[in-house]
Amino acid sequence: MKKHKILLIIMIILIFVSCSINAKGEVIENLQIPIAFGVDVDTNCSTETYVISTLIQTFGDGGKASSDIITSSGKTIGEARQSRQLKSDKRFAFGLDRVFFLGDSACRYGLRTLMDINLNDPDLNDRATCVVCKGNAKDMLKHKMKGQENQAEYIEGMVKNLKEYNFFPQQYTIMDALVRIDSEGRNLLLPYIEFKDGDIQTTGLAVFNRDKMIGKANLEESKTINLLRENNVKGIITLEKNQKKYMNFYATSKRKVKCYRENDKYKFVIDLKLEGFILDNELFKNLYNDPAKIRELESDIASMAQKICNETIYKIRDKYKTDILELGRVAAAKYGRKKGIDWNNVITNSNIKVNVSVKVNNQGRGDY
Repeated sequence: MKKHKILLIIMIILIFVSCSINAKGEVIENLQIPIAFGVDVDTNCSTETYVISTLIQTFGDGGKASSDIITSSGKTIGEARQSRQLKSDKRFAFGLDRVFFLGDSACRYGLRTLMDINLNDPDLNDRATCVVCKGNAKDMLKHKMKGQENQAEYIEGMVKNLKEYNFFPQQYTIMDALVRIDSEGRNLLLPYIEFKDGDIQTTGLAVFNRDKMIGKANLEESKTINLLRENNVKGIITLEKNQKKYMNFYATSKRKVKCYRENDKYKFVIDLKLEGFILDNELFKNLYNDPAKIRELESDIASMAQKICNETIYKIRDKYKTDILELGRVAAAKYGRKKGIDWNNVITNSNIKVNVSVKVNNQGRGDY
């Protein structure tokens, strides 16, 4: 409760600062603060129509906050914004938006227009978090989260903390999306969320080719993709023989990529170094007294991780035919940019080798 009060005080201060800069002297009671946007595209009409749902916060007497959702539509995002103001009795104060909920339909249609309007509007927050929703973004915004001030707060916190156990990075903002859509040898991945067990959960990654979504990787695939694609990410690797014989290793990764070219054919070597500690161990006994057991454990983890990585590489080649691992970025940096090379095609047909080494730094408190 104390935390929520502190956050509310900070938010009110930021709103007053924003108002003094952007609202031309408006008092806070006359403003609506957008904190999240939902973007959908209705393809059932004769022409595609953008449906924009805006989660707004308003402040009454005594600074009491309330939230509501305004939905508007138009052939363009600009027209939808114009339509939205026709349903509002207060002025919008941009700059404190926290999350963009991108509907599946909008992502498959393409994010170029959304990226352009955010780039050109200096008042919008380009550090707002982006997520892709299964179904309509509007439904996600309407869902009430237990114990949360609003949906934006929950999703922002969830995405921010994905980095703890699933090898996710922290690069899922509007600005990150802009960079990846237009950079040579790079492709966009965004957290994919859906309703599961009565709540909103992250269930994988939305995979993009340029600005269009082409598929969704499940959670297990996403963890391995992140491991192969990112540097300095954290997650759990499970070595399991059966339900009673298993071991969980909490690792931090280090990734290095080497690129070679022979007769216009490219070869990539991804070196992964995993360092960390054992969370729980029901597989190896007497690790503390036998260094040979530690080496055996490290070798087993490395072999399993390498096998999973190779299997995932084959899957993403066949399923997406896109440079999800951003290896084209490495090749372009070494052999030259802006040569008109289709890196998605090149990487799909390249030889990719993965080497994994493991170092167990800590075995925990001990056996009992």
